[in-house]
Amino acid sequence: MNELSLRAALDPFYQQIQSVILSKQHPVTRLLPASTAILAHGDYRDAWVRDNVYSILAVWGLALAYRRLDNDGGRGYELAQSCVKLIDFRTRRKAVRQGGFFFWL
Repeated sequence: MNELSLRAALDPFYQQIQSVILSKQHPVTRLLPASTAILAHGDYRDAWVRDNVYSILAVWGLALAYRRLDNDGGRGYELAQSCVKLIDFRTRRKAVRQGGFFFWL
């Protein structure tokens, strides 16, 4: 596949990931919600770790695909950093719960 056709194939996926996944990331924690609705029987905005990992894997896969392009307009880096920020928050939070082991790394 040449670079132009690869970019044309990846652009619709980038738009979908931006609108479905990345637009819903929390601005500070970068975590993803399980749902954006608060229903009468519960608030389901907080997601499990597993849900965040499964969702961010789609973003990581697209970041890897953009690495094949010589000039991706920064999209590959942007997508990869969205993944790193989500995982980094989980690591910091877990380290704080484990008594500050994070600071020894």
